[in-house]
Amino acid sequence: MKFDTDYLVINDRSLILKLRSLGAGVEEGDETKITYLEAAYFADRGVLPADKEKLLKHVKEDFAKEKYIVIKYLRDQGYIIRPSLDGSGYLRLHRKGYRPGEDKTYYLIKVVPKDWKCSSESLLPSLETAGKLRKELAIAIVDPEYDKPLFIKFGRMNFD
Repeated sequence: MKFDTDYLVINDRSLILKLRSLGAGVEEGDETKITYLEAAYFADRGVLPADKEKLLKHVKEDFAKEKYIVIKYLRDQGYIIRPSLDGSGYLRLHRKGYRPGEDKTYYLIKVVPKDWKCSSESLLPSLETAGKLRKELAIAIVDPEYDKPLFIKFGRMNFD
């Protein structure tokens, strides 16, 4: 394993196959790149031989600890959730039982802290992004004192 700017790069073939079976990482040639958020989860679960806290320190996104809590909660529920690879900061949730590439992403999840304040104007960019990508938007409100995030689903309605 080697530490890249945005990803942990894995060359061990057996580890690559294990991560693929778990719906994690992106294969590129003989190696797999996995985001540090995903890697932290799999390190915590004993799949990756690395330290979770060290991996979380490499995350350059806002709300890294909160995003980790959401990933951990949903992965533990049997969902495949991955950080968006376009740098947008959203998490992408797949339907239960499907792997990336087998089915499309259904939800974009925006992770916010427990003291999050919301206005309709602040939600519009996220709703527009989800609409353009043909996904539903969910906001995950995370309080680190609790193991379970609060999810709020948003959608659009047209009265045509």
